Amino acid sequence: MSKEPVVLFRVKDTTERMDITKKGEFTRYYEILAETKSGIEFTVRIPKTGFTKEAALKLIEKEATELEATQALRK
Repeated sequence: MSKEPVVLFRVKDTTERMDITKKGEFTRYYEILAETKSGIEFTVRIPKTGFTKEAALKLIEKEATELEATQALRK
């Protein structure tokens, strides 16, 4: 695994998964494992329908920003 510099976050893995709704319908989503610049690992789930790289990066960036802000409170 390469160790590229982490500006705010880096995506470590993406997995396609399936879930079942309360109505018994199958839905597909992507589970994305990422890591913030301070080493906090987190996952986001994004529905496969309507998935775009831009939307995924925006959601991951939002989560990473919130986690980094929370981490800064500890210092």
